[in-house]
Amino acid sequence: MKSLNNVRVETKYLENAGFTYGTATELMDIKIDDGKIIAFEKAKNQPISAEDIDGNGQLLLPSIREMHCHFDKSKLGVPWEPIKSANSIVERFTQELIDLENLELSFAERMDNLIKLELANGVTFFRSHIDVHPKIGQKYLQQTLESLEKYHGKFGYELVAFPQHGLLLSNAYEEMKTALQNGATIVGGVDPASLDGNFEKSLHQTFELATRFDVPIDIHIHDRNQAGYDTFKELLRLTKQSGWQNRVTISHGFGLRDIPKDQKTAFFTELAQTGISVFSSVPLDGVIPPLAELRQAGVNIALGCDNVYDSWSPFGDGNVLEKLNRYNEIFKQTSQQQLSDSLELVTGKQTFGENSWLKVGAPADFVLTDSSCSAEFVARKIPVNLSLYRGNVTFSKE
Repeated sequence: MKSLNNVRVETKYLENAGFTYGTATELMDIKIDDGKIIAFEKAKNQPISAEDIDGNGQLLLPSIREMHCHFDKSKLGVPWEPIKSANSIVERFTQELIDLENLELSFAERMDNLIKLELANGVTFFRSHIDVHPKIGQKYLQQTLESLEKYHGKFGYELVAFPQHGLLLSNAYEEMKTALQNGATIVGGVDPASLDGNFEKSLHQTFELATRFDVPIDIHIHDRNQAGYDTFKELLRLTKQSGWQNRVTISHGFGLRDIPKDQKTAFFTELAQTGISVFSSVPLDGVIPPLAELRQAGVNIALGCDNVYDSWSPFGDGNVLEKLNRYNEIFKQTSQQQLSDSLELVTGKQTFGENSWLKVGAPADFVLTDSSCSAEFVARKIPVNLSLYRGNVTFSKE
């Protein structure tokens, strides 16, 4: 057993004349055993043992989840090179394969650079999509699994078998099946309508794989207007038919902004009731889905970095908190409560209320920061000083 001592924990909002101006905090000691919280109590300011950690009065918050990244795509560590022009997604992923196969820096080194960058930003959980298709086979998945061995116990992860070149277009079904037998834990997909050319057949095969291997689904859908709407409706239908409620994620979902106004409320409510999540990288190019509206309807929303200097984008700093900050600015979530509440989008945990994140039995996954409150942490992007995963230090600024 170990203890994380002398940390500040938010306890309630502070109000004056109806205006919430901050949060009250209390110094606490957190008792940890077998990677879980077993107790928490008022700080006793007693000497600590060699295994205990002194929080020095820093704010304790749940650690951050990176819910959409690509371990296999980043070029971090490679000398600067602007991305090449492409007229279509097919041109882009065709060029990407050439680029990645000719980089001087190894797969493992590039993946390490991405992981270390995100760990320094408070991440202790990754969901990464890994390309799986006939032209690359299981190569990237196997290299990912080999690279992850040295991080055992440092963070949690999920690996999505991702048919980047199209499940139907590249005839990737058998490779996807092999990937799910060899370490991938989620079925991926991309644009069943525009890329595969047959959204019904593509989604049917996706659900075949998911139900056969009893795994969730996380599918990239960039399609807009009617193509997007038709895909969403079929995805919803198959989720219900397959009994896959609470096991399906739409990544990006640009077309959710195009749902007809007279159908939007009912459709978003149905997504929520079926447990279909929406994960976003909060793009700035005008096609961001209506995340605040979806969340208000009860849809589970989570954020991820997606591109971090790869063949698709020269941008990305590996900071999920930056994405959350952008979300709040775009959707005008500026109050103390709104900023605090939004932290759930990158932690998966509620800040306050009956289901608040700090409770006995919960995983001991934390970050420590010199922020006065969670709202300031989000709005000002206050750096993380220390991260713990299952009670063990996974990043320290010192």
